Amino acid sequence: MKFEQLYAPSLKELFVQKLQGLILSGELPMGQKLPSERELCQQMGVSRAVVNGGISELARQGFLDDLPRQGAFVAD
Repeated sequence: MKFEQLYAPSLKELFVQKLQGLILSGELPMGQKLPSERELCQQMGVSRAVVNGGISELARQGFLDDLPRQGAFVAD
């Protein structure tokens, strides 16, 4: 019998998956501004590095528009 290797996602991956789910389900509608990084850290119980990396990844994937000094917005 062969077993497949187990994999535990990082906090950043969990953060990205959670926000993707909220965006795809419509709970975060297009154009909505996300709370500040500090607020997201407090609400989700993760470090600022996790939130910052997750927002960057979501922006790279096209889920968010991360605008300097304005914040992150759900992309069209």
